[in-house]
Amino acid sequence: MSFLKKALVRKPSMRPRNLTEVLLNTQHLEFFREFLKERKAESPLQFLIAVQKISIETNEKICKSLIENVIKTFFQGRLSPEEMLQCDAPIIKEITPTRHVTTTTLLILQGYIMKSIEEKWFKDYQDLFPPRPEEVEVQSEVQISSRKPSKIVSTYLQESQKKGWLRMISFIRSFCKYRRFMLNPNKRQEFEDYLHQEMQNSKENFTTPHNTSGRSAPPSASVRSADQENGDTTLVKRRIYGHRIITVNFVINDLYFFSEMEKFNNLVSSAHVLQVNRAYNENDVILMRSKMNIIQKLFLNSDIPPKLRVNVSESQKDAILAAITEGYLDRSIFHGAIMSVFPVIMYFWKRFCFWKVTRSYLQYRGKKFKDRKSPPKSTEKYPFSNGGDNAILRFTLLRGIEWLQPQREAISSVQNSSSSNLTQPRLVVSAMQLHPVQGQKLSYTKKEKK
Repeated sequence: MSFLKKALVRKPSMRPRNLTEVLLNTQHLEFFREFLKERKAESPLQFLIAVQKISIETNEKICKSLIENVIKTFFQGRLSPEEMLQCDAPIIKEITPTRHVTTTTLLILQGYIMKSIEEKWFKDYQDLFPPRPEEVEVQSEVQISSRKPSKIVSTYLQESQKKGWLRMISFIRSFCKYRRFMLNPNKRQEFEDYLHQEMQNSKENFTTPHNTSGRSAPPSASVRSADQENGDTTLVKRRIYGHRIITVNFVINDLYFFSEMEKFNNLVSSAHVLQVNRAYNENDVILMRSKMNIIQKLFLNSDIPPKLRVNVSESQKDAILAAITEGYLDRSIFHGAIMSVFPVIMYFWKRFCFWKVTRSYLQYRGKKFKDRKSPPKSTEKYPFSNGGDNAILRFTLLRGIEWLQPQREAISSVQNSSSSNLTQPRLVVSAMQLHPVQGQKLSYTKKEKK
């Protein structure tokens, strides 16, 4: 062929089995690029390579610049994106008007384009190579055996398919159980209490200071108490799924963040239904914008440092904030955040179910269950100046606004029998916290017990 004469790339010797093998082999990739270039169809392959570089990039700034280059090259050129990518997938029309595109969306589009290339060009490229010896033998055996697979092969395929379906069914059941569990406030509180206990898991957790990134060390009680006295919270990290590092303090926030994103998506769906029925008005827009502002203020741009209080990346946060600023109101705004938070919730949900079953079994057998202690509650240190009988209002970053009310408590002396009952004024905290504090449960009334 003509391109074989023009191309300086050496032709590979082995015949590729599939398109993935071509993309992973450098020699095959260069030869396949020349093959598509001769037919003026190299743009889809360039898109696949660009998205692959984005997916493996760890630096967020570089990743953001790579995404911008992809959008300018393939979505804002002279030709339409469908002509550039030679694909008619519906997701292309959704990406075109959007300025801020997430990595997840590009990976979804990558799958469509890879399928399109395989259908259009891979067969012609594969015919350039002679068939492999094993393929010839297989073809002859298939013809002899009238194209009937052996019992061993068919049994293995059935077992593998059965295992895959069982895992899928188990995952769906687990998620449905999680949804039912979260609808009950008491059970939800039980899950949150377990997440507070996970902060004390010194075997798997490690701490990172706010200012300096030194060596990771297991959290100690003295460090935690000192941080609580200073009004700071130590961020406890953990590595999950072998590679991802999350902040355990923010897992409870992830629960509420996931719930609020679901509520926003439900509002968007109901707004579409109203729009179809011509019952859509400005109040629906105001409701969705107010919901987005609440999510932004509590989880993405909080007044209490750190501003990002959920387990999503900074690039995802910037994309969400940019979409909110530009006035987008669709389900794609929080899609990347949902894909980041959902695996974290499922990780701890699976551990919680195992922990609960183990505890119930040991209690049934009459054995003691060694449970991790809940986070130590710091002793309430009241203001340095004695308020006497007057109420005191104070504010701290750790607990928010607290209203100290004077209350008289009777304290009896048991050691000295001759002493009479003494009474003295004590200040009892009535706390109203504006933001959830990690590592501690929200309480609206706290009393000191003597």
